[in-house]
Amino acid sequence: MYVYQYMMNQQKAIKLEQPTRNWLDLPPELMANILYRIGVVDIFESAEKVCTAWRKICKDPAMWMVVYMDGSTDPNGRLPLDKMCEYAIDRSKGQLVDITITEFDYAKILVYIAERSSRQLRRLTMARCYDIDYMDGIWTKALKKLPLLEELSLYETKITRRGIKTAGRYCSMLKTLKVNQEEYRLWDEYGYREFKAKKIINDRVAMAIGQNLHELRHLELIGNPMSNKGLGMILDGCHHLESLDLRACFFIDLDGDLGKRCLQQIKRVKLPYDSLEGCPFIYQNDGMTCDADDE
Repeated sequence: MYVYQYMMNQQKAIKLEQPTRNWLDLPPELMANILYRIGVVDIFESAEKVCTAWRKICKDPAMWMVVYMDGSTDPNGRLPLDKMCEYAIDRSKGQLVDITITEFDYAKILVYIAERSSRQLRRLTMARCYDIDYMDGIWTKALKKLPLLEELSLYETKITRRGIKTAGRYCSMLKTLKVNQEEYRLWDEYGYREFKAKKIINDRVAMAIGQNLHELRHLELIGNPMSNKGLGMILDGCHHLESLDLRACFFIDLDGDLGKRCLQQIKRVKLPYDSLEGCPFIYQNDGMTCDADDE
């Protein structure tokens, strides 16, 4: 009993001796790393209002070289999300190199990013930005201003043939392109014959890539409704491809010579019926099925 009481008293004494840590004493670079992880909305709505030191860190352009903006967030605050995104871009003062925006129905943000990044942007990711689908000139206007772009990743966000042509002309550093869609989900509803009848099968994007993006190293076209014709154009035009993702591209036939050529020409190929697990913004645990009677 006495031993137990002695040990308890010692533990209390040790706790009392431990100094209280002051967050303001943390090195600025460590504090910036912590603040970055809480997200753009919480920085604007809360963190930068805590104290002068935090506000100074939050205004440092280095804090905004990488931006992740989720448009599905509703902060119920003083600023609408599109304005928050613009402020985040402005705070980078031209140092923005990597930006991801999701669920934005504000197509002009793409041009805003291009104009305010001072041609330094290397990586652009957009997910579920549907409004851009209907504004053909937006891609052309934006991509002309992004000569150093190396990676363009689109998830349920479409790019036009004109946009791909612009990328081929002005984005000479582009090595990675992802145009991943969820159109494969319609397969279960319609089947192959209905897809073909509804003219959902098309090679426009695939052909534009093959004709204009000759320096690509990595290409993802998940859910693309291309046929063998479109795939052939890619193989003809993109001789430097090291990886090609054809998951959920159900209208290509790789059993013949085209399939052999594809596997011989490209080091890493993901096939139409390979699992989508791990694919951001696209994968769901509902599986992919295809009725053999519809093939």
